[in-house]
Amino acid sequence: MSLQDRFDYFAKTLTPIPLPPKCINISDVHASAGGSKDPLVASGVEPVIIDTLKEYLSKGYCLLKNGDWWDTWRGESLVDIFSAHQELVEIVDEYKDVGQLFEILGNHERNLCSYPPAIIFEGYGIRIFMDHGYLEDWPNDEGWRIGRFAIRAADELGIDPETSPHPSNIERHLAVKKMRQELADNNPEWIFIYGHTHYQERVGENLYNSGSSVNGRVEGIEITEGEVILRIF
Repeated sequence: MSLQDRFDYFAKTLTPIPLPPKCINISDVHASAGGSKDPLVASGVEPVIIDTLKEYLSKGYCLLKNGDWWDTWRGESLVDIFSAHQELVEIVDEYKDVGQLFEILGNHERNLCSYPPAIIFEGYGIRIFMDHGYLEDWPNDEGWRIGRFAIRAADELGIDPETSPHPSNIERHLAVKKMRQELADNNPEWIFIYGHTHYQERVGENLYNSGSSVNGRVEGIEITEGEVILRIF
């Protein structure tokens, strides 16, 4: 099945959600269970993420949590992860408590989380298809168990596996980007937002990658009354 086929299926089966007037989209936080192997700990940006989320919540923004926030591929349970990042979990729960949280499944969450794989937003004259970005990226989609094994083995060796879309793996990034760009070019009436490759960028008029929070800074997307803007928070 092609990425276009997957998109066509979701476009037909998902019920569009009214686009909130103010949103922030953040993907790839990769919070694990603490310690040196926790990507969020290694990045040192968790206080920035927490302060950013508090600020945007106070301004009435919705949080679009676009996958790979909780890195369960590294072998820990959600209980372990939540215990290591209590303040981050608490602020996310605050968005949920006021009905301003939307969550998408990331490939590093597939074994434990039950978030939807995609969401469609409509409003302000635009349609947005938002997914994490692992669709049709085989080591992270149908082959996700192999990808998870590779991540765990690579952690022990201190390397990035070929399945990883980390910025050090440029070939993986370019392969995913090529598929995404073809999808966006073939469907110009849509806006596509994804993450997964950890590269924040805009491609053409209708394709956006939200970036990540494991590269030493907090990257994401702000959507205000239908205007999509890349942000470094």
